[in-house]
Amino acid sequence: MQSIINGISEIMGFFMHVCYAVTGNYGVAIIIFTILTKILLFPVNILIQKNSIKMVCMQPEINALKIKYLDDRDKFANEQLAVYKKHKYHPFLGIVPLIFQLVLVMGVLGVVYKPLTYILGLKTAEISLLDNWFADMMRVTDVGKSAQIQMIELFHSGSNIPDGLPMETINSINQFNLDFLGVDLGAVPNPLKLPGQTIVPLLAGISAYILCFAQNKINILQLSAGRINRVGTTVFMVAFSLYLVCLVPQGVGLYWICGNLFSIPPMILLNKLIPPHKYVDVTYLKKVKAEAAAKEKRYKQYQKIEKTAYKRFFAVKNMKIVIYAEGKGYYKYFSNIIKYLLEYADFDIHYITSEPQDPILEDKRDHFKTYYIASDKYLIPLFMKLDCSLVLLTTPDLEKYHLKRSRVNRDIEYIYMMHGIGNAYLAYRKGALDYYDTIFLQNRNTELEVRFLEDKYGTKHKRLVETGSPLIDMLREKYADIKHTERKTPQIIIAPSWQPDNIIDLCAWKLLDLFSNAGFKVILRPHPQQVRHNPVLFERFAEQYKDNNKINIQTDFSENDSFWKSDLLITDWSSVSYEFAFVTKRPVIFIRTPMKIMNPDFDENTVVPGTVNIAAMIGKSVALSEIENIVDIAKQMIADKEIYEEQIEKTYNQYIYGKGQSGKLCALYMIQSVRKKEGI
Repeated sequence: MQSIINGISEIMGFFMHVCYAVTGNYGVAIIIFTILTKILLFPVNILIQKNSIKMVCMQPEINALKIKYLDDRDKFANEQLAVYKKHKYHPFLGIVPLIFQLVLVMGVLGVVYKPLTYILGLKTAEISLLDNWFADMMRVTDVGKSAQIQMIELFHSGSNIPDGLPMETINSINQFNLDFLGVDLGAVPNPLKLPGQTIVPLLAGISAYILCFAQNKINILQLSAGRINRVGTTVFMVAFSLYLVCLVPQGVGLYWICGNLFSIPPMILLNKLIPPHKYVDVTYLKKVKAEAAAKEKRYKQYQKIEKTAYKRFFAVKNMKIVIYAEGKGYYKYFSNIIKYLLEYADFDIHYITSEPQDPILEDKRDHFKTYYIASDKYLIPLFMKLDCSLVLLTTPDLEKYHLKRSRVNRDIEYIYMMHGIGNAYLAYRKGALDYYDTIFLQNRNTELEVRFLEDKYGTKHKRLVETGSPLIDMLREKYADIKHTERKTPQIIIAPSWQPDNIIDLCAWKLLDLFSNAGFKVILRPHPQQVRHNPVLFERFAEQYKDNNKINIQTDFSENDSFWKSDLLITDWSSVSYEFAFVTKRPVIFIRTPMKIMNPDFDENTVVPGTVNIAAMIGKSVALSEIENIVDIAKQMIADKEIYEEQIEKTYNQYIYGKGQSGKLCALYMIQSVRKKEGI
C-alpha cells in the first residue's frame, strides 16, 4: 500500500514542483495544483453527470420494484440490475469522485510531508545526507514522516547545516517558505491547545458547507434526495472536513478547502453543457421537495399530540378491540362495523389513525376512543406492545414490514379486511396475509384464492369469515338517498389504478379527446397516489383542457357526486370498478393495460383471478389496439343500461357475501371472539 501511495506522491510531486517553479509560492502552488486536478477530472465529471441524470430518471421504476418485491430481496436485486442495464446506468460511477479525492489527498499528504523531495526536487544523495544530519541533530534513529518540514525550520532558524551540501541546494531550502498568509502550511493544527490554529479547520468546515449548499441547489441527485438525506450529507461532510484537517499539515487543509470550493464551478458548467431539465422534470423535483418539507413541518406540529395519544392509549387497562387506519380515507371501510360495535358491544372501541387531520379524531361517541399515532417512533412500538383481544386492519404484509404482531400478548387475534373485491393471489405480495389469523371475506372467489395460496406455500389455514363488503353496503345506502335526474349529455368517468403503464400513462389523452369530441362530458379522476407522486402531470392535464367545458380533471377526492352520477366508468385494474358497478348498477369498460401483478409467483394458467370472472359480467374488456372504437362501445353500453342493471344486480347477489348485513356480520363476529376469549 505504501508503495502505491509513494507512486501517487511521485506523480503529484512532479505537478507540484512545476506549480512551485512557476509561482515561487508554496500556498499559491497548492491552489494552482488543485485547479489543475479539477480540470483533469472534468471528463470524469461529465460521465458522472450523465449517470446521475439516469439515476433520477429511473428512480420511479426502482421505487415500484421496492414495493413489488418488498419481501424478496434476491428478486428485487435481479430486477434492479435489469433496470440498470436498460438505462445503461453504472451504480459505482457515483463513488469515483470520492475515490479520486481520497487518492489525491494521500498523494498531497506525501508531497506536503516531503517538500524537499517532491517540491524542491533534491537528489536522493542530498536527501540521504540531510536525513543523517537530522538524525544526529535530533538524536533519533528514525527521522519520522515530518522530518523534512522540521529540516526546513532548522535551516530557517540558523542551525548548523550539514557539510557537503551544494550551496544551490542550501539557498533553495532557505528560500522555501512554508508560510502562506500567516499560516504555517507545514504544521498540524491543534485548535484545542493553540486557538490561533483554528483558521484552517474552520475554513475547511465552511468550504464543505458551501459545497453541500451548492449541491443541494444545482446537483440533480441532491435535488431528488429527501431533506434528511441532504441534511445528513451536509452534517457528515462538515464534520469529516473538520476532523480530517485537524490530523494533517495545514498544506493538506489548504488543498481540501480549495478542492471543496473549486468543485462548484464545474457543477455549474456541467449543468450548462448537460442541462438536467432536458431529461428530468426539475420543477417537479423541487415541488416534491417542497411538499416533503411541508409534510415534515406539519407532522412536527402534531408530535406532542401523538406523544400524548400514545401515553393515553397505554394507560387503558383490559383493552378489547383495536382498529388501525392508515389515513383519513380509511374510515369508510370501518364505519358500518363501528356503528354496530357501538350498538351491540359493552366495551370501548379503540381507533388509531395515522392522519393528524382525520375528522374521526373529533368523534365524541360514547365508548369510541380515537388516537392519532403515525410516526415509526410510536407506531412500531405500539404494535409490538399491544395487549388486547383482537386487532382489525386493512394493511397487508403484517410482520413483514413495519407493523409487527404483539410481542407482549401472543394470543391477539389479527383480522384482515380487504379494501375491495380484490385478488388474494394476484394483487398481494407473496405472503402478504400469512401472519393474519382471520380474514373477512367479501366473495367466494377470494376464499378459493386464499386456500389455494395456503396449500401452495404450506402456510397455516386462516379463519375465513363470510362477511361481505361493509363499504359497498354503506355506499349503496348513501346512493339510494341521492336524487337522480336524467341528463341529456352522457357522462363518462375515467378512474384508473396506480401502477406502471396504467391508463394515465398509455391512453388518457386519447380517451379525453375521443369522448369530448363525441359530445360526452368526461371526468378524469386519477388515483390519489399518482397525483401525489406526479402532481405536475395533472397540472398539465388541467392546463391543456381548461377551456374545454366537456372535460373535468378531478384531483379533489373529497367530491364524489360526479363519480356516482356518471353513466359509465372506464378503468383498468382498479377495484373501484366493483364499487361503481355494484352501487350504481351501471356498466364498466376495462382497458386491458398490463396486469398489475404483485405476486412474482402468479401463474394465470394455474388460477384465474376471481375478479376476472366478475369483470366479464359487469362490463366489457377493450384492448389498447381497440381504443379508436371505444366511443361506439360506450354508446351501446349506455343504451343497454337496463340490461346491465339486471345483469350487475344478479352478479352482486351471486358473488358477494352478506349483502346489506356485512357491517353487522363483522361486528358480531368480533364481539363473539372477544367473549369467547374471556370465557363468556
